[in-house]
Amino acid sequence: MMLLVSLASQILHGDHEVDCPECGYPVWIRLSEVIAQCTVTCSCCRLQLHLLDEGGKMQTLGDTLERQINRAVKGIFG
Repeated sequence: MMLLVSLASQILHGDHEVDCPECGYPVWIRLSEVIAQCTVTCSCCRLQLHLLDEGGKMQTLGDTLERQINRAVKGIFG
């Protein structure tokens, strides 16, 4: 069970690399930051990147992951 919870945590709270739209420098974000619609700063050009969860797509992804993990855990531990 802990392995599955860890997997969800890694996906939602792990760092993901995206390129800065201004300078192309890699910026690390978390899906949880997208869900919360945070603002992150490019460490190279200092551009403020406003993360948007348009239509709640990342929130839906988070909810879907949680449901699938709960189903898998329930199937394993019965």
